[in-house]
Amino acid sequence: MILFLLFLILGIAVAISYFVGKNKFSPAKLFIALWLIAISISQLRLSPNESPWTIKFWIILLSFLAIFVIFFILFSKIFNKKIGKVTANNENPSKIFFVILILMTVASVIVNIYIFFKFGTLPILSSQPDSFRFVINRKLFGLWEYISLLPRLAIPFSVFYLLVFKPKKWVKAALIANIIAGFAVLSLYTSRLVIIFPILISYFSYLIYNLKAFNFRKLVSATVAVIVIVLIISVAIPAFRQSITYRDYNDPNAEKDPFTYISKLSGLKVPKELNFIVPIYIIPTFNLQAMMRAVDFYNGSNIYYGQYTLSTFNPGLKYIGAKFDVKIPFKDLFLPWWVTATYMFSWWADFWYLGILIAAGFLALVLSFVYSYATKKPNFFSIILFSYFSFVTIMTIYTNYFQRSELYIDLAVIIICALILRLRFYKQS
Repeated sequence: MILFLLFLILGIAVAISYFVGKNKFSPAKLFIALWLIAISISQLRLSPNESPWTIKFWIILLSFLAIFVIFFILFSKIFNKKIGKVTANNENPSKIFFVILILMTVASVIVNIYIFFKFGTLPILSSQPDSFRFVINRKLFGLWEYISLLPRLAIPFSVFYLLVFKPKKWVKAALIANIIAGFAVLSLYTSRLVIIFPILISYFSYLIYNLKAFNFRKLVSATVAVIVIVLIISVAIPAFRQSITYRDYNDPNAEKDPFTYISKLSGLKVPKELNFIVPIYIIPTFNLQAMMRAVDFYNGSNIYYGQYTLSTFNPGLKYIGAKFDVKIPFKDLFLPWWVTATYMFSWWADFWYLGILIAAGFLALVLSFVYSYATKKPNFFSIILFSYFSFVTIMTIYTNYFQRSELYIDLAVIIICALILRLRFYKQS
């Protein structure tokens, strides 16, 4: 309980400094606050599947956080010198960009209609929404699957347009309709991540855009609203999926209590009326527990020397005969199938102790750059880039998002849209 309170207080203190301290909205503060709170929650050990952390794991984990902070400070000093300040220069928005935002959602709708006729259903209409999402993933060509979820980007892009350009009434109405239609499309996949992604990207865009015109009341209202919405989605979507998937053949009570199945599987010792916290609790705790198991499993003689990280690019590498075939012993390492092992896992599995240094340094490099760039030269590209990697920062407690191929496709789309928009709000001082 002492460790729980200690890390919780530290995490909350860093979280407060994220909003009101020096270097507001720094992704480094977001990262440290998130991990400290996750460490705190993990000390509750509400499940028999959770073992007390070893001294070795404590040292590795705290070293990782300390190295990250050191690297972030060093890189920030470099980028702050290299990236010059800018001054405002009002320019009109690109009409082409507005059309592209609408077309992104239209293309998504068309592809989802195609998916419906190809498979005869969609995840939200399926009798097994938990698994049908993965059926689409396996059987549908990657590009079509990506287009089907394009509102992930169209929504925050539309929010940026509304936030920055202050468009005419009909354009504003069209963009709001585009946002609503986008969320309707994303809801078809009954995925927390898919829906929360554009919400958080939009939220972080709002934060960094209003960095200079800081309004504490509006900030608090927006933050509370986003946290409540994200928590509701984090509970409601698993409840919906599991009440349908497991009510018929796994647990007859699943329709009344959709968290019965996952509660039993995780072994969480909480009152039945609090079962709804299970999906939220297991994300930080089970993932950190899995990382501790990975620390014990990989001893230096069985690491992958970068092959696991590079296997992310297998879809492209296979065409030149350089595919990396790495098989992770998930059953030996992880708890139930939904568990990953945080951002640290792939680096540890690839490079052992050196991986901790590389993981901390690489993340610090990326986050320090996007933060310096967005604060010094705020434009479409820098703001969306900052927002995107703020989301990636949140995901570090869950997985290494740099190992998801969609990250690189997303960045390509962001760059293309930035080039088309040619946004120049600011000119060099």
